[in-house]
Amino acid sequence: MNKQVQFVYQIKKAGVAHGKLVIHDSTVPFEVTNVSNPLYDLLKGLVGLIYEPSHLWDEENICWIDWYCDQKALKWILRTPDGKNINIKILQLEDIFDESTAKVVLESTCKFTEFYQAIIFELDHFIKEIGLLNYEQLWQKDEFPLTYFLILKKHLIEHGRWDASDTEGTNLFDEINLLQA
Repeated sequence: MNKQVQFVYQIKKAGVAHGKLVIHDSTVPFEVTNVSNPLYDLLKGLVGLIYEPSHLWDEENICWIDWYCDQKALKWILRTPDGKNINIKILQLEDIFDESTAKVVLESTCKFTEFYQAIIFELDHFIKEIGLLNYEQLWQKDEFPLTYFLILKKHLIEHGRWDASDTEGTNLFDEINLLQA
């Protein structure tokens, strides 16, 4: 596992998750609440960057993700100019209703695959540790975004970035095996 990009995500108490994103030498700690659905938004955004490659049509391939915690928010701006590298900019808003309070807390570039591999690696460990049913009970809102998680994990397997014994499948049993990979 590449240590240039690290992602940590843990539910500390009901409806509150803590974590951090580390890229090179920059670290952004965060706390999010279940006011939003941060994992769903992040994974859906990553899938969109991969499977809707706007850069191939000379358009900007970008997604914005908002994560909330009480009165604060993090705004992720993820942009890939070529599908190989990703520019990450994270803004912290002290007041979710006033974007003039935004300050840049991270601005970096890394390999796109390494970025989402770090996220999927952490979430794979996370969901195997707490379980899908416990996730909903601990998060107290929304389900774990399993579809987007599996799409990204399968993409890593297909590109030789994740080891799995069986990557082909079209039924629920095969998807459960993919989860266990």
